[in-house]
Amino acid sequence: MAARVVAGVTLGASIAALVAACSPGADYPVILDRPAPRADQPMNPDQVKQATDALISDRNRLSAANPQASQQTGAPATTGSTPAGSAAKP
Repeated sequence: MAARVVAGVTLGASIAALVAACSPGADYPVILDRPAPRADQPMNPDQVKQATDALISDRNRLSAANPQASQQTGAPATTGSTPAGSAAKP
């Protein structure tokens, strides 16, 4: 008898949790909500260069930390005996 009560309470709590998770009060963005307006002025060339240099240095640092990621995997080795665009048949 006690096992049935525990099972019923557990089932009821599970259903209540599922219903509460689907409540309309959840913090989801509005579908037709527009993003914030952009800045009035675009980036000047110095800011573009600075951002580009930062991205390049981050890429180089990450490539140096993981040398296997910078290598091309699955690329066939090319030799002078096969014409470009032809692959060896399996």
